[in-house]
Amino acid sequence: MDQAMIDKLNEILRHEWTGVAQYSQAAFVVTGLWREVYNELFLDSAKESFGHARTIGQKIAALGGVPTIERNQVKQTDDLHEMLKNALEFESMAVKHYEEALAMADGKNRPLVVLLEEILLEEQDGVDQFTMILKDPAMAAQAKGGSASKVG
Repeated sequence: MDQAMIDKLNEILRHEWTGVAQYSQAAFVVTGLWREVYNELFLDSAKESFGHARTIGQKIAALGGVPTIERNQVKQTDDLHEMLKNALEFESMAVKHYEEALAMADGKNRPLVVLLEEILLEEQDGVDQFTMILKDPAMAAQAKGGSASKVG
């Protein structure tokens, strides 16, 4: 058992559990004209995070570790623009975590490298998607407004 790799995978798992909660919360509270579009986007993102959590949790167990049930703090807001910025930050951090795990696994565990690369591609797609959404100045201007934010 490579404890350093298990620890890194548990860090990833905590991040993915956070995504499940954060994206679900955003889907619950998004309102207004864009609700239908972004509700589905956030729910799909929560499902993707859960799928990644399931995959990583199973890999941790297969490597002889204990998958964490902990998560990081969830960023909550009712402002759509802020939700999208939080999503981009979340996806960017996921890319960083998977790149770090890949560096640790490279040359040591080829199947784990392949698994991490596949998830990394999905995470990078998330970065690209939220980056493109946030480049729309009309959407950004429309989404800004009075809001309440909280970390929990």
